[in-house]
Amino acid sequence: MKRFFLLILLGCLIIGYGAVCQSPAKSLPRIAIAGLGIESSTFSPALTEEAAFHAKYGNEIFSAYPFLAADSPLRHKVEWVPAIVGKSLPGGAVTRAAYESLAGKILDSLKKNGPYDGLFFDIHGAMSVVGLDDPEGDLIKRIRSVIGTKTIVSTSMDLHGNVSMTLAANSDLITCYRMAPHEDAMATKQRAVENLIGVLKAGRASRHTRPGYLSRCYCPAKRPAQGLNPEKVFTRPLRLQPASRVLLMQPSGLVMRGQMNRAITQ
Repeated sequence: MKRFFLLILLGCLIIGYGAVCQSPAKSLPRIAIAGLGIESSTFSPALTEEAAFHAKYGNEIFSAYPFLAADSPLRHKVEWVPAIVGKSLPGGAVTRAAYESLAGKILDSLKKNGPYDGLFFDIHGAMSVVGLDDPEGDLIKRIRSVIGTKTIVSTSMDLHGNVSMTLAANSDLITCYRMAPHEDAMATKQRAVENLIGVLKAGRASRHTRPGYLSRCYCPAKRPAQGLNPEKVFTRPLRLQPASRVLLMQPSGLVMRGQMNRAITQ
């Protein structure tokens, strides 16, 4: 009988020791998704209202990104917290009321579901809002006031977008289309997400530390206004020299310098 109780006690000690020695499971990084995108024309007399953005909320946002389908590897690498994403066809300036409404909904959703390790900020970059300069810069600045300065922000945008100082200062990673026409639009968004996950998974960033990742520089360039087919000049610049040569310096040049991405905006 005594031996029986000793065996039970020994078994309990072994189980208890194993439970103590077991390392706690690591939680997945939490990444929010948010953004507004439109290519605005200030010459258009028409104004763009909120309905034109066809905003997606919560889990319905996943349908906008094939690489985040339920059976995709990226879907399961992190804990996704989709907020609001709105995309409009090109049009006139966005009304201030529409912008404030959508921005407010994004901020409310982010406040409700934080904190976050990262944010996938999906924009176009050429939005114009009535009475507001630099809407994308304004939006990311407001978002920063909610998610804090430690959250890593990966911005995906059109190469025709405007990278203002405010947008650059509040983004850790910026990934732009490399082709015009934009056949690589979805591939660019996926690259922005993969870069963000790579940074977080490598342990180089968390809510407790935010190293600098983004370097912004100006490249003097002049595109000819005459003597070339306008389609070649204005819609295919990254397929021609010298821009295509700069992009083709990847990937070996990037690896040697420890860079993960290079983008050109106009």
